[in-house]
Amino acid sequence: MNTIKKFAVPLLTIAGLLLAITWMAGAFDTKIEPGELATKTSYNGETLTIQNTQSQLHEDVPATVRSKQTTHVAARVLARIKSIHVKAGDTVKKGDLLIELDNRNNRSSVAQSKANINSIKAQLTQAKSHYNRTKRLFSKESVTKAQLEQASAAYNSLKAQLASAKQILRSSQTTLSYSRIKAQFSARVIDRFAEPGDLASPGVKLLTLYDPSSLRIDANVRESLALTLKIGQQLKTEIPALHKSIMATIEEIVPAANPGSRSFLVKAKIEHDGELLPGMFARIRIPAGELEQLYIPTDYIKHMGQLDVVWVLENGAAIRRFIRIGQKTGNKVMVISGLTMGEKLILPSQLKAK
Repeated sequence: MNTIKKFAVPLLTIAGLLLAITWMAGAFDTKIEPGELATKTSYNGETLTIQNTQSQLHEDVPATVRSKQTTHVAARVLARIKSIHVKAGDTVKKGDLLIELDNRNNRSSVAQSKANINSIKAQLTQAKSHYNRTKRLFSKESVTKAQLEQASAAYNSLKAQLASAKQILRSSQTTLSYSRIKAQFSARVIDRFAEPGDLASPGVKLLTLYDPSSLRIDANVRESLALTLKIGQQLKTEIPALHKSIMATIEEIVPAANPGSRSFLVKAKIEHDGELLPGMFARIRIPAGELEQLYIPTDYIKHMGQLDVVWVLENGAAIRRFIRIGQKTGNKVMVISGLTMGEKLILPSQLKAK
């Protein structure tokens, strides 16, 4: 008897613990089969049949505003800068004077060339008279043929010297014109890199100009997307800094991909806009195919806290359905999940009225 009591107590204790654990696990509760928890209401009114909508997909590509015509202004001769008539941001017209260089040496060369020409002309007049006189005397056999040839040679030599002097004068005048640097087209000054008194050297830029009417958009587009583009195609372009949208027309697609980024350079022209500046950030929106999506009017959706609910007609009954919604477009919203094409929606206001 004592042996039975000795083992019975631990066994009863273990059995009691197992019973308690089983009860806490819900083994004795009534089970509910899994399924859709929905409130069903009989309905026979108007409904909306859900249809797929073809949506155009786009890809936004970073781009840059650039000028097709940008010029670096430099001197053609080595000279001291006398004055600069423009600064960054100024607008100039074709032919406007931009920079004046010290041209005293050039003016001296031009004056010297002119004086040399006048001297040769005087000698040429005298040589011509001598040649004509010698020619008449030779016809009368008063001078020898050698004297005639000598007069002719002197006359022809001076004519050649005059032609050479005139060429030197033209060269000097051209060099003198280099001291006045003018705008070759209507432009805007981006920046200037010298000041009066600096020494201007040939090929060293002094100013940078660009044509505001020739701005365009440059973008590096990934190869799979760039191959779908065509010359003349219009693309919507956004300028975030100006909060502005413009249209850009593709005018050039560089026919070689960048091996590093696997992208093609696309150049698109835009209409003249005084607010746009070279180097500004832009964003081109490029079509990237179509996608079928479900859109329903916002009136058919009821918001319950953070949940979105619609009522679907199923077997003559209105069944509540939770859905996930996405981007809103006008008075319609995209349905990400919860509905399929062909299902019938019930307007909540009509359901409430019935």
